Amino acid sequence: MNQSVQFGAGNIGRGFIGHLLWESGYRIVFVEAYPDLVKLLNARSKYPLRLLEKNGQEKNVTIDNLVAYQTEEKNNISQAIAVSSVIFTAVGVKNLPAIAPLIADGIQLRLKENPIPINILLCENLKDAPQFFKNEVKTHLNTEGKQFLQEKVGFVGTVVARMVPVMDKRFGVDDPLFIVAEAYHKLPYDVTAVKGVFPEISGLKPVQNFPSEVDKKLFIHNLGHATLAYFGYLKGYEYIHQAIADEEIKNLLDEVLNETSTSILRKYPDLDRVEVNEFVEDLKERFFNPLLMDTVYRVGRDPIRKLGEDDRIIGGIALCQSQKVFPAAIIKVTGLALNYDYNKDADAVKLQKMIKDKGIKEVIHKLCNLDPETDIGEKIIQSYYQFRERFRILKENKL
Repeated sequence: MNQSVQFGAGNIGRGFIGHLLWESGYRIVFVEAYPDLVKLLNARSKYPLRLLEKNGQEKNVTIDNLVAYQTEEKNNISQAIAVSSVIFTAVGVKNLPAIAPLIADGIQLRLKENPIPINILLCENLKDAPQFFKNEVKTHLNTEGKQFLQEKVGFVGTVVARMVPVMDKRFGVDDPLFIVAEAYHKLPYDVTAVKGVFPEISGLKPVQNFPSEVDKKLFIHNLGHATLAYFGYLKGYEYIHQAIADEEIKNLLDEVLNETSTSILRKYPDLDRVEVNEFVEDLKERFFNPLLMDTVYRVGRDPIRKLGEDDRIIGGIALCQSQKVFPAAIIKVTGLALNYDYNKDADAVKLQKMIKDKGIKEVIHKLCNLDPETDIGEKIIQSYYQFRERFRILKENKL
């Protein structure tokens, strides 16, 4: 029987990767930091997953054939890595250094007992996650281990696009293992980074031009999501599906996606225009799915990070400029994001304090690495003030 090690038993680990592995007949070895979650998974040896189709249908499945190890169980983890067919990570970028020594120990044991190639698929929200993690693991290996790593261990980027909302009682199930996810089934991966023979796993899509897949995710999916979240929040909506049903918001979303998809097609002329357009239309259908009950607060969280120069919004402006597309709609989204003031989001509170203390020009310069005196900078400032005034009046009328 094929076996996979899945680092992280959270939303993506259980709600996406665990599903694909179970569907493919794999035994799943979860490695998880939270001991209570490990105990519960081992006590039941299964967990419930509800898949939400974009047509409004639901499908309930039970994921079994699994075991879970707490990150302190180093010997068990090493043994699992030594004999497994593939490894996945979905732990969050900040936690990658913590699991690097665990994987290094497993690689050293594999070198001794089962020296055949293995691939580590990084399901992390970081553009250079494979190289970053490879460097982290390498520091924990001896000379022989480093050579094996270089020759037989693939660090493979992926693009995770399945939406998994935060669990709470609104889904009507009181079970800490229960998880809900949309039924989206594709996991593109960088086939050029693979070492040896890649195993057959349901939903995995080999991609030769991986940078284009990353740009589609960041500047179509993520930027589109952010557009709905920030405009939806300021117009008083709670859920993403409510925001996209608003004609004004939907029109801005269409404009944003037109700017970025046009730019991506110019940047990567080998892409199929019909396929990119189908990707955009399918994504909008998925955003409309009311069963997900995905909140604008979850999608809009961490606005400071999302306004960084290499992230979805400012990065989207740079992409458009590089391809001679004027980012008029993304400039509006920037103004909306700079107005995001949800008081239960510490990052949003911090952003508003930065603007109050330093002024909008300084924040655009320092946070977005944009010159506020340029045409783009001036238009962002204009957008910020226009939305601030509009929604100040709206808030006052509600009081």
